[in-house]
This record gives sequence, structure tokens and C-alpha cells, in this order.
Amino acid sequence: MFARIYRRPWVKRWLRIFLSLLLVFIIIIVSCVAYIEIQRHQVRVLLAPTGTSAVGRREYDWTDQARIDPLALHAGMKRELVVWSWYPAEHVAGAQTAPYLPPAWAQASDNAIVQSSDALQTHSVDRAPLATGAARYPVLIFEPGMGKMPTQYTTLLEDLASHGYIIFAITPTYSSNIVVFPDGRQAPSTPAGSVEAAANLQAAGNQLIPVWAQDITFVMDQLTRLNTLPGDIFSQHLDLTRLGVFGHSFGGAAAAQACHLDARCKAGIDLDGDFFGNVVQTGLDKPFMVIEHDEGSCSDVDCHSFQTEIRSVLRTVPPDARYHISVKDTEHFNFSDYAVYFSLFRFFGVLGSIDGVRGVKVTRTYIRAFFDTHLNNHPSPLLHGPVKEYPEVQFSSF
Repeated sequence: MFARIYRRPWVKRWLRIFLSLLLVFIIIIVSCVAYIEIQRHQVRVLLAPTGTSAVGRREYDWTDQARIDPLALHAGMKRELVVWSWYPAEHVAGAQTAPYLPPAWAQASDNAIVQSSDALQTHSVDRAPLATGAARYPVLIFEPGMGKMPTQYTTLLEDLASHGYIIFAITPTYSSNIVVFPDGRQAPSTPAGSVEAAANLQAAGNQLIPVWAQDITFVMDQLTRLNTLPGDIFSQHLDLTRLGVFGHSFGGAAAAQACHLDARCKAGIDLDGDFFGNVVQTGLDKPFMVIEHDEGSCSDVDCHSFQTEIRSVLRTVPPDARYHISVKDTEHFNFSDYAVYFSLFRFFGVLGSIDGVRGVKVTRTYIRAFFDTHLNNHPSPLLHGPVKEYPEVQFSSF
């Protein structure tokens, strides 16, 4: 019966069409996979720092003995953090640059839709000697976005370090997709450490934000100890009277909350993060900047609510020290390294149409202008309003 059906001309014709389409589909899939793999493993040098100092990088593993970790899978565990530091370093002739991620981190965290970390070339030297150009350096504490780790902001953090800032960047344990401790232990994210699947985002964020803010204040405590620790590279070199806090996305919200809670924060920046915690009700009394993606793409209720909260909080900041800017043609992840290396996120609408390198340059410039003004007493004209050199930057009024 099947033989008789197969001998019919129309069956043969449709079978040939089907097999041809199947072959085309297979060729397209294989080509796409090959293209992605080639792009992922193509060597890319990250955007170079613009300051005069070389850049060093090192890690710390700190445990808060006074705090039980509410995000851990097992009860009674102390809150443990891996903190990365980027800092101005002495130029070391012939020194090899640090990998984008140490091998254990790369093995645990690399995924198939972004650039392979072993193909990314940084400008940092692992454990390089601290630069001797200043007796003490201003200090910045950084928090990444939800699920992310500090190295995914290397282009931003290296640039700040090259201009004389010492940055301590927190990897929020159980909120980052993965944390690898120096002894090889791994801590993947937990449901308690994320808000992304929450039915009520505001309630979940309000519950999690105190943990992240306490991470920041704990790191402040550690820096006070580090500054008097004999033999540490940073001992007596941290000017903790010039301490700023900033972060991206949920990390930006944590920066705002920490600056509200702790007077040791002298200035802060929120990079495109919704506000959570009681800072929304009480506001801030110190210099603060919000940098967000293109306001022109703000069209839903949540976005308009975010805009209202920004203005409400910033109105409590001294008038000559509050800034609300957006960068034209950017989206949320244009403020991370995703903007400058291969990532399929570009096709998912989380990267804007702005040239990735240009967007990062704009972000680095305005972050540095803010901290130079409010930590180093070097006022920048960029903060006074639009300038022709950066037409992408739009200032919002209050």
C-alpha cells in the first residue's frame, strides 16, 4: 500500500520539498551554531582605561562573623563574600594581564550565549604593586546587577582604577549566579537570593535589599580594618573620608539604601536600578546621581513609577548635588561589559542601538566626573548640563 502511495507523483514532489526544506533548516542551524562558537572564542581586547596609572586586581574572601546568611540553603551559615579589588598600580614591564575570570570561575560560569571569558583580554595585572603616586586614594564600593559578578563590569572598574580610585566590588553570594571561593567551594544562586521570579517585585526587593546594603556596610568595616593591617598592600593607603558607593540595577538600589543608612558613604550612584527599601520614603542627604537607559523607551506603568520614585528621592538630595541623566539609545545592559563583547543579548532587546563602545565611554566619563566632583573636590562642567561632546546625555529636571 505504502509503495503504491509513494509511486504517486504528487507524493514524490512533496517529499522532495520536505527534504529540501529540512536540509536548508539543518544548514541554517549548523551555520548559526558555528557562527556563535566562532564569535564566542574570537579574542577581544576590552576597552582600554583612560587614566595614567596601570591597573592591578586582587581578591579577598571575607566572612561576617556577626551575621547569619538568610540567603543560604542551610541554616546557621555565616555571610561570606568574595570581594574583588581594582586599583592604581605601578607599571610592571612585561607583566601578563589577568584573565577576565580565574579558571575555576570561568569553568563554573561560562555560558553559550556570551563571549567566552578565556577570549577576553583585560588591562589588569593580578596582584600588581600599588601605585606610589599618592599617599592615600579615594575608595569606591561597587555592587553588580542581580545574578551578575563584578568582572562583568571590568571596562568600567579598570577605568576608574586608572584614574586613582581603589574599587572594592562585592560578589553578592547566593544572588550572583555563581560564586567560587578560594578553596574551590561553589555557591550558586538560591531562590531567597533573587527577585526575578517574584510575584510581587517590590515586596521581594524590599526583603532582599537590606542584605545587600549590609554587605556594603560590612565591607566598609573590613576596609577600616584593612587600612591598619600590617603588610596588606592597602594598609594606610585608603582615604575612607572619600568613600563612594555605586552599583548597577539591583546593585544601584543597594548603593542608595547603603548611602541612606551609613554616613561613611559620602556620595553614590545608581546605574539604572529601581529603588527598594526605606530610602524611598526617607530620601538621601548626600550627593547622588541616577544614570538610566534611554527615557524615550519608558512606556509602561512600572517604568513611569520608577521615574516618580527617582524624582521623589532626588528631591531630598541637596540641590547642587543631585543628578538625573539618561543616555540616548541605551538599554539596561549597556552599562556592563555586554555592550563591548559578543552577546546574543543584543538580539533580546537588552542592549540599545548605541555603539557599545561609545555607550561605555559615556558612562565611564560621567561616573568619574561625579566622583571627581564630590570625593576629590575637582568640579566637572559635565555635571552642569548638556554639552556638545556628549549629545547622548540627557538631563532631567526636578
